[in-house]
Amino acid sequence: MKKHQKLKNLTLLYIKQTREILFDRETSQTNIVRRLFGSFLVVLSVAILFTDKVTTFGLTESFGYRNPETLIWMITQSIGPILLCIGAMLKPFRFFYFVPIYIYFIQVYWAFDHTMQVDDPILHLYAIGFSIGIFILFCFTLVVTKQLTKTNRILVKNIKKSVRHIAIYISNKYIEKLPKEDQKDYTIDTVDYLDSLD
Repeated sequence: MKKHQKLKNLTLLYIKQTREILFDRETSQTNIVRRLFGSFLVVLSVAILFTDKVTTFGLTESFGYRNPETLIWMITQSIGPILLCIGAMLKPFRFFYFVPIYIYFIQVYWAFDHTMQVDDPILHLYAIGFSIGIFILFCFTLVVTKQLTKTNRILVKNIKKSVRHIAIYISNKYIEKLPKEDQKDYTIDTVDYLDSLD
């Protein structure tokens, strides 16, 4: 009888562990697929800016713009940030954010010097330098934020300890001097307050 019960318990344990492993893998795979799709959208958000260089989709009407290519560029310029926001909500791999930073820096540079050619190595050197600068700024901001969060957590913890100490001191010193019918109410209120600090 004991062997049968032990075997049953062992089987149930294996089934439970197998379920946990499978569900963890499913969750993990779903997260990876979600993050990859988000990364794809982040890259696509700037890749579509070059659509006007590839095709005009057969458009002949420019709807008031200089030519159909400018119209397509304006449309993709408007759609790009939307795709970037949707991709950001899917928590893409952070590395892929450097693609929009790189491309948008090139666009900003072109705004000041439109004679610069795409294949100019100086332009790409500046874009790489700017991307590295943004990465360093991001790392610095992350370190400072973590340090401030840690400091704030310690400060809040110390404030809670102090308030708890004061509440217990008041409880012990003054509640005992109250009439019996009021002592119970104040004790319950004090305990509730102390519990709310946790």
